[in-house]
Amino acid sequence: MSGYRPVMLEPRILDAALPEGLLGYTDGATTIWLDEQLTAVDRRVVLDHELVHYVRGHEGHCLAVVENGIDRQVACGLIRVDELGEAAAWSPYPAEIAEELDVMPETVVDRLHTLTDCERAALTERLRDAHWKH
Repeated sequence: MSGYRPVMLEPRILDAALPEGLLGYTDGATTIWLDEQLTAVDRRVVLDHELVHYVRGHEGHCLAVVENGIDRQVACGLIRVDELGEAAAWSPYPAEIAEELDVMPETVVDRLHTLTDCERAALTERLRDAHWKH
């Protein structure tokens, strides 16, 4: 069976000087590399992203649709809707919301794209009297 791994070993996580534009990658078998210049917040998000690749056994470049799906999965894991609502009540800007939630601005946008109808309704209700709406 292709891709079958009977035992999931914890990956080695190495900080390295990666090419410009590459924040992290994995060989899908033993190691995850993270750009040594990542901030603590960016490192948290990128590591979660690369861990999904690692668990799935991905190696090398993945299609954009796979990358986007992983980004959204990570966003759902890092941002609860109630936390998003509280942060968004103080600012409508993804960068400011991200700072409050200790994630990357792109992670906030990805989380917004994954809202269920119920989550969207709860967020809309929370933002009804948002500070910035007045």
